[in-house]
Amino acid sequence: MTRGIQWAHIRGVLRLELRKSLLGRRAVPIYAIGLLPVIPVVLFVLISSALGVPTEFQDAGGAFLFFVALYEFILRFVVYFGCVWVFMNLFRGEVIDRSLHYYFLTPIRREALVVGKYVAGWLCSTIVFGGSTLLCFLIVYGYLGGGAGGSPPTVLLLQFVGVVALACLGYGAVFLVVGLYLRSLVLPALIIFLWELANPFLPSALKKLSVIFYLQGLRPLPPLGGPVQIIAEPVSVWIAIPGFVLFTAATLVAAALRIRSMEIAYGAD
Repeated sequence: MTRGIQWAHIRGVLRLELRKSLLGRRAVPIYAIGLLPVIPVVLFVLISSALGVPTEFQDAGGAFLFFVALYEFILRFVVYFGCVWVFMNLFRGEVIDRSLHYYFLTPIRREALVVGKYVAGWLCSTIVFGGSTLLCFLIVYGYLGGGAGGSPPTVLLLQFVGVVALACLGYGAVFLVVGLYLRSLVLPALIIFLWELANPFLPSALKKLSVIFYLQGLRPLPPLGGPVQIIAEPVSVWIAIPGFVLFTAATLVAAALRIRSMEIAYGAD
């Protein structure tokens, strides 16, 4: 099979999966998760419009500080659980719906199927959760004013959305493999979440075994930490971004190895 045909197969899978991810019935939870951070922002605007903007948000850095606090929630909860739903369902959802065999009956290499599904999942999660970040940013800066944090709002926005895209890349790779190798998804997702949440308190060597650690050096502001945490030097952008790409490539290889030997047994699910 020529490389051109393989790329055509990947594009075909990508188009089909994007339609299913953004317009299908499984898209409803994704949009619901993406709207979670928008709700408190809208409530803040409504309440402060009636009662007045709190004093701590009236200075030049108020919008920046408010959004940074909100961004922690977006990155640690919204993006995480959104990626759990998107990527673990790329194959497990097909098995549950008893539709995976349609892909397997087509003349397409299974490696191309993995790549097409992964890229579709990454684009879907980046569009929804990056769009949610964009909307929150525009509401906060539009209401409280820009020019905070020492950087132009446009530069800040690109940084925030870019980190969300990388987070979807890293978490997506993890959950794609988990969804292929493990039948039960809830417990692994919970264990990984607790590990990521405990990152500030882990020793320096263990910190590097989490996705959130590599995102810290890419944020416009150092991560918000509690009064007790173990400090570790964040990874530079020149290491973090290539690291995400290499990690993604390695996980796709692992997923391709699994999908080659995967047999469909709907009765077992």
